[in-house]
Formats: sequence, C-alpha cells, structure tokens
Amino acid sequence: MNTERLDHLLRQYFDGEMTGDEIAELDAALHTRPEVRERFWKEAHVHGALREWGLESLGKMELRALPSPAQAIRGHRERSRWLSWRPLAAAAAGVVFGLFCASVAWAVASPRAMATASRLFALVDGSFEKQSGRLPSGFPAQFGVWSGDESDVVEKPSVEAMDGKRALRFVRAEREPALPNYGAASCDVYQCVDLRSLKADMTPGEATLELSVQFLDARDVKDEPVKFIGRLYVFSGSPESLPAEWPLTQKEALASGSGACDSTGGAPRSWCNVTTKVLLPPQADFAVVHLVAHKPKNAANTTATFGEQFADDVRLTLKTQPKLPVRSTSR
Repeated sequence: MNTERLDHLLRQYFDGEMTGDEIAELDAALHTRPEVRERFWKEAHVHGALREWGLESLGKMELRALPSPAQAIRGHRERSRWLSWRPLAAAAAGVVFGLFCASVAWAVASPRAMATASRLFALVDGSFEKQSGRLPSGFPAQFGVWSGDESDVVEKPSVEAMDGKRALRFVRAEREPALPNYGAASCDVYQCVDLRSLKADMTPGEATLELSVQFLDARDVKDEPVKFIGRLYVFSGSPESLPAEWPLTQKEALASGSGACDSTGGAPRSWCNVTTKVLLPPQADFAVVHLVAHKPKNAANTTATFGEQFADDVRLTLKTQPKLPVRSTSR
C-alpha cells in the first residue's frame, strides 16, 4: 500500500465514507503493517479523537471486549463523526502498545476481562527533544533526569532520529566510583522513574513493566563490535541511596531484566529495537532505566570511546492482566 492509497483510506474513514472493500483493506493493513498503525494513531490524534477518550498524553487505556478492526469500522457509521474512530483506534493502539498478545486474547473472548496498558510519562523526555548538549555526569539522585557517563543530545545524527529531531549520543565510558579499578568498557546513561502514583490505578493481578529502546551504530565501515543494552531495574524506597554504591546496589533490585543487540557498523545503517520486561512487585516504588553502549574487546586498562552510537525513542509501558476466574471441567 503506497502513501497515496493510505491517505485515501484514512480520509474515507474519518469522513465516515468507507466502502466494504476499503474496510477490509484497512483492516488487513492495520494487522500487518506497524507503520500503518502508527499513522492511524497520529491521524486520530489530529482529529481530536484522543480528547474524547481522555488520552491526550497517551495515558491509561482500557480495552473491554476488544472488537476486531473490521468489526469496529463497520459499526462506526452508527456514531457521530467525532466518535466514530474509537473502536478501531483502540484496536490499532492496542497493537502499537503490544497488547495483541496472550494478555488480550482472553480480553476479546471474555467481556468481563480487562487489559490495561499505560505509557509512563513519568519517564521524562524519552525522545530527547527537551534538552541538548552534555548530559549531567554520574548516576541520578532524583527522578526524571537523564545522566551518566559522558554523552550528549545532538540534532541530526548520521541518519534521521528515530523520534523527533534529536537523539542521545554515547561519547565515552567512565569508571564507576564504587569500582575504581574496574575497566571502563561501557558508556552508561540512566533515568530514575517514579512508580508510586501508579499503585492506586493497578488492578489486582499480574503487572509487567516493559522497556523499549532504539539504538543506532552510525559507523560507515565495519570495526570492533559494539553491544547495545537496555536494562530495567525496579526498587523499593527512594533513589537517593543508590548513586554512592552503584553498581553494587543493583543486587537490591526487586526485579531486573535486559535486552541487547550487537553491531560492527557499516552499511546499511538502521535503528535496532531492544526490549525487556520485568514483573512488577506490589512493593515497587521506582524503576531505573539503564542505556548502555559497550565494547566487549576494550582493553582493561583503558576507557572505551564512542561518538557514533546513538539511542532514541525510549518507552516505558505498564501492562496489567487481572486475575481471571478458573473454571474446571471433567470428562
């Protein structure tokens, strides 16, 4: 589907004038093409639809007995134009937020079940658009601040930023104060995220915290390997006690997870998505988001340098799955 065709389908949808064939075509595209789902979400936002759901900031979204996209479109003619987008948009947004998985399969089947996904805006400036220049040094002692080893926020990296016009650039590794003799092979950047406000909204059941990060190795030619890592830790208490002994205080985490991708540079250059998730214990008060560019072959007595490695579009999502009744059968 080319851009002109997608423009037509979206225009027809928001004008309430879709034919049966167009319904099927858009339905298929939403299920199979992430870029179409992203475009649909943005169009819905432009049309003022998010205000109808109270989702101006992509906050909490609840899906009850989620219909298929095709069913949602067919029913839209019975609503006013401003409300007609909502079921399909919920379906599209559900895919964008990773909800079309096992946790939503039962939500479709059971009207009583409800899945919730919340994009955490307690994570400050995940697209790095609100700052520029050198990041503060060291492990953060407060919420909502990006800081760490030598790194900066720059415009127009070697390829377009994944989200917006700016991206985080890893520059140079620094030794950990708590481990001064430890070789500095990694450039580390952190943010502490306050989770306490979420507890009142969490339904009884299983809660998962998911981190997603886009990384880029912009070297023109292949060179020594670089490993990109996205790590996620959850703690109880407050972050003030962590900086002095980090990374030794990692052992105090209630839960942790990590994801990684490897690169040696060279063409074609493209962003690499890294995701990880952890089960969120009820006593969790805050999370630490940890972004890493690591050189595995770096000599132990030197600090690694970077400069052509980037991170962007950092997302933190809370997903909850309620406890469901268990029905036993006998044969």
